[in-house]
Formats: sequence, structure tokens, C-alpha cells
Amino acid sequence: MSKRKAVVSPVFEGRRRFLMLALLTVIGVLMLRAVWLEIFDQSMLQERAEQRQTKVVTVPAYRGMILDRNGDPMAVSTPVETLSCNPKLLLDTRTSWRDEYNAALRTAEKTQGDDARLAAERALVAMPFVKLEDALRKIEEVLEYPPGQLLQNLEEARDKNFYYLGRQLPPEVAQEILALNIKKVESTSGYRRFYPLAETSGHVIGMTDSDGKGIEGIEKVSDGILAGQDGRMRVVKDGKNRIIEGIESIKDTVPGQTVKLSIDRRIQYIAYKQLKEQVVRLEAKAGSILVMDAKTGEILAMANLPSFNPNNRKQLDAQNYRNRAVTDKSEPGSTLKPLTVAAALESRVIAPDVEIDTSPGHINFGKYTVRDPSNYGPISLATLLAESSNVGASRVALLMNPRDHWMFLSRVGLGRVPAAGFPSESSGQLSSYTEWGKVDHASHGYGYGLATSLLQLTHAYTALANNGQLLPATIYKVDKLPLAQTVMSPTTAQAVIHMMESVVQADGTGKRAMIDGYRVAGKTGTAYKFINNAYSNTRYMTSFIGIAPATRPRLVVAVQIDEPKTDDSGGRAAAPVFSKVMSEALRLLDIPPDDLPALKQADTITKKEGNT
Repeated sequence: MSKRKAVVSPVFEGRRRFLMLALLTVIGVLMLRAVWLEIFDQSMLQERAEQRQTKVVTVPAYRGMILDRNGDPMAVSTPVETLSCNPKLLLDTRTSWRDEYNAALRTAEKTQGDDARLAAERALVAMPFVKLEDALRKIEEVLEYPPGQLLQNLEEARDKNFYYLGRQLPPEVAQEILALNIKKVESTSGYRRFYPLAETSGHVIGMTDSDGKGIEGIEKVSDGILAGQDGRMRVVKDGKNRIIEGIESIKDTVPGQTVKLSIDRRIQYIAYKQLKEQVVRLEAKAGSILVMDAKTGEILAMANLPSFNPNNRKQLDAQNYRNRAVTDKSEPGSTLKPLTVAAALESRVIAPDVEIDTSPGHINFGKYTVRDPSNYGPISLATLLAESSNVGASRVALLMNPRDHWMFLSRVGLGRVPAAGFPSESSGQLSSYTEWGKVDHASHGYGYGLATSLLQLTHAYTALANNGQLLPATIYKVDKLPLAQTVMSPTTAQAVIHMMESVVQADGTGKRAMIDGYRVAGKTGTAYKFINNAYSNTRYMTSFIGIAPATRPRLVVAVQIDEPKTDDSGGRAAAPVFSKVMSEALRLLDIPPDDLPALKQADTITKKEGNT
């Protein structure tokens, strides 16, 4: 039986040759194109690759540290990451993957057989939509979003191409989210401020906003020094937008400079702690405390209540940002009386050993009456301060020419901004002497009719403690003392301090300010608030300002307690805080107690004055 020879259709043979020729042509064209690109267009390919892989990124400058006077940190910057995404792209991708998942789910529900159904379920779990949903839930968990909040936020930002998933996150948290490999989730490096003393120094140091710009306190005032200048660098990024390599620096980064404050963080902590305990105990509205070095003008501690913790941004309350010791002004009340006596001594209308007749315990100015708790009769200037006689202070003030009185108060800093380095420092309120009537002049003698900040009043007391020399108040550490202003004679300053010692005696209004081993000169104050065109009988500011050691004055500590619910005087509300803070400050600064010869000499002077 003979074999038949296969017959190939000419048409089929023609098609086969055509297809082979076409295939060879395509391959040839591709090879020619590849050779062309490799040899002649190599630079173009490299340029496009660089455009896709290289980016110009901002290199954030390291914000300078804020240090206390001893070099201990009060504000430092730590590395953080900020995560962002394209909400429109992310949501569109989620919608597309959700449709695919729903279609696959319907198919799986119709699948027959256990093995086939199990395989279909496994396929569903592995689908991109499921992985994306798990990733979004993980982000909510890591960033502490309420369930479903992230998707709601993304929907609200759908029309935008940028959305912050989280700002100033710890690097390990950011890496945990980036490891989820969500498309177009990007990370930007930066720094976040950390405040070791937290709420104890919140009003002094202040804080920065989420972009690292100072918005309160020293952070705001010294922002230009602390901030530095951001740099720019060209880098290579991978498909997950992670930096692989730095190519070149376009603009160098200039780190911020360090700022050194006059604050002693040890005294700062003690001052805040003692103030807080007293404000809480007395259920007071607020409180402030200041510690100043009279020999340098430096502020060693400053605290206010209510306070705020700049590390805890979720619980910040803007009404607590106010640095009351600097921005708030109030009538100083009896704490101004030592300055009234000093002004009169400088004007030479009285001598240190003069007696002031306070009989019959009140003075009438028409409808206005100045009263004392009782009729003290003729009293010495020391007794005037110890008993806090309003009548005596009024009589002393009226002995002076209004212009001389005003000039003295102005010289010690009242009525003008202290310029200590804080934002929004108050100038207080001191009207021109040309506007003073007799009542105004008399009330200025015992601390009414004018207003001061706690910083202004404390600064004025440093002149008493520094032999009449007033140095500029400052929150920055002093390396070289500036020129001092002579505001009163050393004789006047020493005489007033000695008179103020009578306040801090066992029978004085400031006896709770006493410190073992030290002589203390101070003054209590209780100023009723002027509300609705009248002085309140129930709302007042209590205060105590003191100087120690009295024989070699160095520190001035001022305490204000605003509207205490129980103790109603500066001697009971504020003096105990002074005693504790001043005692610890003297110990920490290694300031020795008053020496015995000076104590004996002071006692002798006291006895002689008592005999006269």
C-alpha cells in the first residue's frame, strides 16, 4: 500500500511565511531600537531614570537647645517622621480593589465542593482589598484613631492630593506603618521638641507648633536664633519613596544656636512644686512666683498656675498659656509700702528714725476714707511696715512732692516694660503725677490706684537688695554684668531693708516667712480687686515679697496667690511658699547664713531704735 504525500495549501504556506517575516521584522526593529537607545540616546534614558528616581528633598535644620544656667537641657529636639498620603489615589485604589473583591466573593459563594470553596476563601483572603483594609485598621491602631475615623478623614479630604496621616511620629512608629507597603504613603524626616521639665517651666520655655516654629515663651522670642536654616539635597529614592542614597547637597543646612537661660532648673522645680501645693490647698484661682538674683538681675525661677505641659499637645488649653507673672497687672497693695518709705527717705522729707502719727486710725478725703484695723497712734517706720498701716503710708506719701514720688517709682521700673526677654511684657499702670489728686497720691502710698506686674515689683525690690543699684532684669544668663542704674542711696536701701525685717518677726504679719539661720526682710500684701467700678470685699490678691540674707542681700522671692478660698492675707497664703522656696534656693546656691557679728550688730541697732 503506497503512502500519500501530504499536500500543503499554497495559501497556508504563504501565511506562514508572512507571519515569520513579520515576526523577524518586529524583532529586528526592536533590536535596532535597543541599539539606538543604548548608543545614541543613552543620556535621554539616564535623564528620565533620574527624573523618576531622584528627588530634591528638604533637610530640616536641627533646632538649637535651650539650656539652664548650669547647662542642663530645658528644650531639646528629637528625630521624628511625618507620614502623608494622596487620599484621592488611595480611595480610588480601594474602590477598585473592593469591586474586584465583591465579584470574587459572589463567585466563591456559588462554588460547589469543600476543596473548591476552601481554595476560593483562601484566594479572597489574599486579595489586595483585604490586605489594604487590614493595613488601614493597623494604622488606626498605631496612631490611636477611633475605629473608622481614618477612612472618614480620607473621604473628607478626597478632593485633595495631600493628607497628613500622622505628624511628628517616633521613627519606630513611622517604620511600622511604612512596612505595611501602602501605595503612596510617604515619610518626611524632621524634629520634635521635648521639654524635660514639662509643666514646671511651660510658661518660661513656651513651645513650638507642629511645624517647629516657636509660638510661646522663649521658643517664640528666640525663634530666629533657635530655628537655623533648612537645607536642600538631591537624593535617590526607591519605589516605596524611601531614600537610598544622597547625591549632592544643593543648600547646606545651618543648625540652630543654643540659648542659655538664667533659670536654675533645680530652683525652678522647687518653686513650681511649692506654688502648686499652696494653690491647690487654698483652692485659689491662680498663683505666680519669681526668684531673682539682685546682684545680677537674673531670673532664677518663674512659675505660674494654671500651667500647661508642652509635651502633651492633646490636652493643651490655650487659656493656660498666659505667663501671669509677666503679662498680668494688678494693684500691688501693701507690698508697695517699702518703696513708699524709700521714696520719702530719698526725697528727704523724713528720716529713718522719724515717727508717723496715725491717730485716730483713719484719714478722711471727702467721701473717701483710708482706715487701719485699729488706732496705732505714733509709730516708727519699721512699725508702719510691720503693722502694714494704710494711714501711715498715706501720710508718708503726702509728705512728698508728687513729682518726686512719681520719679522714684519710675526709676525703680514701675510704669515701663521690664524688657527681661519675654513676649507681651506688661508696662503696668502709673499715671503722670500731673494727674494725681490728693486721694490718688495718698492711695499710691499703700499700693492702690496704680498697677504692676509681679516681674516689675520683684525687679524694683532688687534695688533695695543691691544697695540702691538697679540692674536690668533678664531671663538670659549674664556672663558680664551690664551697667547698673543708681535709683536710691545705699543708706536708704539698707535702712528700708532693716525696717522690713520687723515684718518677718514672731509678732509680725510675715512671721511665716522666717527661715532658720537667716535674717529675712519682707512685706506682706492683700489687695482687693476693683470689679464693676467698685472694690470687692471677697475677691483679692495676696502676696509676699522678701529678701535674704538680710545682712548680705542676694535673692528676692515674690509670691502671689490669686483669690484663695481660705487664708485671706499675704502672711498666711503667700509667706509660707516664700519660706520654703527661699530656704531651698539659699541652700542650692550655697549662700551662707547671716554671720554672727552682723546679727549682733543688727540686734543692737534694733534695741537702740526701740529705746528711742
